[in-house]
Amino acid sequence: MSKPALRVVFDTNVFSAAHFEALKKSPMKALCSAGRIQPVYGHVFVEETLRAYGVATARKALLEQWLPFIAETADRFCEDFVTIWHRELVQGRGRRTNIFMSTNKQRRLLNGLRAIPSDGTWRGLVGTQLERREEDQKRGEQRKISIEMRNEVVALRKTKTGGVCRRDNVPRLSNRAAEQYIAEEGRAYIEANVPCFNPREVWARWARAKMDYPYFTTFVINMICMMDHAVNRTNEKIDLNAQADLDLMTHLLHADVLVSNETGFLKHAFGQIWLPQGKVLFTSEQFAAHISKMV
Repeated sequence: MSKPALRVVFDTNVFSAAHFEALKKSPMKALCSAGRIQPVYGHVFVEETLRAYGVATARKALLEQWLPFIAETADRFCEDFVTIWHRELVQGRGRRTNIFMSTNKQRRLLNGLRAIPSDGTWRGLVGTQLERREEDQKRGEQRKISIEMRNEVVALRKTKTGGVCRRDNVPRLSNRAAEQYIAEEGRAYIEANVPCFNPREVWARWARAKMDYPYFTTFVINMICMMDHAVNRTNEKIDLNAQADLDLMTHLLHADVLVSNETGFLKHAFGQIWLPQGKVLFTSEQFAAHISKMV
């Protein structure tokens, strides 16, 4: 009886000058071909990796090494989250949701990646740069909100007898107060991010059975986790990539392992959310050593 494939989510820093060599020298390509390893490449991973095209010193490695490696090891690419949420919530597929791109869409994506010019004139870069500026602006606004919330809590700790209790655990669905808070946040996110004819009906269906819609529920918990981290870990720098890190890790819903060389927010959030669920975090070097034993 064959062993199940090891499903792996990669952080974009794995595909970098500092860390790619370990993956390149590993037996990952052969193990992917044999069905022993299945990378879970999501839209956040692809978009963040493509940002290297705008960096002249990284462009050659991106086009000649990193993207070909991704294309060769890919089984299926995941859809963007808005599409997944629509399938989960509006189409009512819940846990049966297909999170992957259609084969035709994936073929177009791979053909597009192979056709990117090496001279820096890729037209897709313009759209990427515009999207990046918009995303950076959103992250800046998010950081301001986090700072305001953090300052409020610090002030309360100074004035309230006994201080304000710090919460070290992400809100779960195990108590009524946390469940109500998650429901309220979920309603706002559905109204803002899930195109549908009747948002109230979609929200009510989700609120009755949140864990039947794992991708959207994880997104809501992620947002709460990000605010929790900003408020309660006041001695740490607010990470502008926090949401991207949380989005990347959401695909651990369909994976066993995360490979990342991050030592800040991502590592803390992984330990808070995913480690208790039995997921494993490797650095690039640790992952390469682990899969070498699978040959």
